Amino acid sequence: MSEPRLAGSKRPRGTYSRLICLGCRDRRIRCELPSGVETPDPGELRTVQTPCYRCKRLGVPCVVRQTVLGRPGPDSISPPAAAAGFPPVMTGDIVSRIVIELPSRTLVPTQPHAATPHHEAQVADSSVVPQTELRSSNGLHQGDPARWNGNPLLIHSPQSTETVLVIRAVDALQREKVEKEWFRHLPAHVGHTLALDLSIKAIVAACAYARRVPKLTPGDCFQALALALNAVQTNIKQTHGKLDDDMLAATALLAHFEGALRKHGIPTRLHVEGLATILAARPATYPVSQLAREIFDFHACDSAIMACIQGRPSPFESVARGYFTKNSDGDRELLKNFGSELFVRTPRLVGLVRSLRLQPSHELLLDALSLSKSLLELQDSQAEERLLRNIKVHSPSEPAPLCQSLHFTSTEDFEALGYYWLTRLSLLRLEQRLHDLSLSSAVQADDTSFRPSFGPTANEMFRLGKNIVMSAEYAGTLLLRKHNRLFALATVAVWGVTMDLPVALSHFQDLEGTCSLSGLLLRRASLDLEAPSDLTAEDMDTAADIFVGGQPRGRFVELYARG
Repeated sequence: MSEPRLAGSKRPRGTYSRLICLGCRDRRIRCELPSGVETPDPGELRTVQTPCYRCKRLGVPCVVRQTVLGRPGPDSISPPAAAAGFPPVMTGDIVSRIVIELPSRTLVPTQPHAATPHHEAQVADSSVVPQTELRSSNGLHQGDPARWNGNPLLIHSPQSTETVLVIRAVDALQREKVEKEWFRHLPAHVGHTLALDLSIKAIVAACAYARRVPKLTPGDCFQALALALNAVQTNIKQTHGKLDDDMLAATALLAHFEGALRKHGIPTRLHVEGLATILAARPATYPVSQLAREIFDFHACDSAIMACIQGRPSPFESVARGYFTKNSDGDRELLKNFGSELFVRTPRLVGLVRSLRLQPSHELLLDALSLSKSLLELQDSQAEERLLRNIKVHSPSEPAPLCQSLHFTSTEDFEALGYYWLTRLSLLRLEQRLHDLSLSSAVQADDTSFRPSFGPTANEMFRLGKNIVMSAEYAGTLLLRKHNRLFALATVAVWGVTMDLPVALSHFQDLEGTCSLSGLLLRRASLDLEAPSDLTAEDMDTAADIFVGGQPRGRFVELYARG
């Protein structure tokens, strides 16, 4: 046994971890970080590529920052109330609870990170996450409120603003099921600019209101939005138009504010156009970051739908291709690149077809056929076939909506094939409509090589439509609203095939299980668009016509106008 310590000697200190992630520090638990984690610079928040055990198990970002770790010795313990900045506790006070006040910062245009004792907006701090109350059940001496079970009572010190924002941001990511999307980059960016800080607070407030957090009103949320918009405008002026990734992330967050508040998830059109403006304004030498690519990818389908409804080119047309294409030999990345580029370029073709349907023109027809031909070259049937080898075809033993369904190995495979199938099918429908216009109108195309061969085109449309229908069961298990809207547009495209080619119904008969194809498509579109009432066959007819140059009207447009 070791020799007893002499009275009055200091207790030997133990060893401390060099770094502790913010999540473990907040919960005061041991952080099992790998030993090779590099210490970040002072004030920097860094996401660890190899997370600690807890963050890896929960699937949340593992964020560290440089801190001074340790604890005071027995002789250096100062009165806790004075050390924490609290007023001294008067004799006779009964302390039945400890309230942890969260610090806040005010919006000061000339000093983006200046801290003041005043709160900027109750919603931006205390209303989003109510004050935490730690109640004591026993052990608190009535006559000595500064002691707990005979030991000094250590009052909780307020956390830094960045730490509070990180905790709230990570919590919002988990609740909204988007922790694997571009949002996962946010904890590493918190604290860089006031605009990004306030944008995070605004979206957290909107998500909290959608969860019906008590005492939180829409007015509180819009107050937080006003602060964020003001900060974004101030940041643009102060940086003389230098639009970095922090500004891109702030704008992307605000694009989803009203969608989160209204619980439909559709981004705001003007903000999506703002994202495209930021990317297009960057010089050719500006580095293409992973964050920027993922922000585009998250908005690719929605931006295409909005542009088609408006009858104008996609706002991302002027963005460098490096933001939506990757130099990779993988089949998944290749098909995803094709789908993303078609999302960007197809709305222009929809606008040309719409103009042709209103007023036929020889020049317009040639432009439309030329664009259609260049878009049809964005395909690789061999890459699609190789990727499909990893997809299992499921035949249920019990009655099911479909006799056959596709089970994807990952969400990434579903996105790659879903992007490709949807955009390719939409393009083939447009090509067929162009062919019909060139035959039925007085305007004729001089180059007959532009005209499609009906047989091969129709067969590919049937195949793509069947693949989409067989993906319905898997798509119904996905949690992201962007996947829902992607599949809603896909169901509209399949419905359009049955309108354009009535013989297509016979090709889908082997897929029908306990319900008809039309019933399945109607139900999926209504669920995926979160329509207040179910869509009808007439609604689907109108929607299918919009994306081959028809006039934007009907329920589909009304539902999407919410953004």
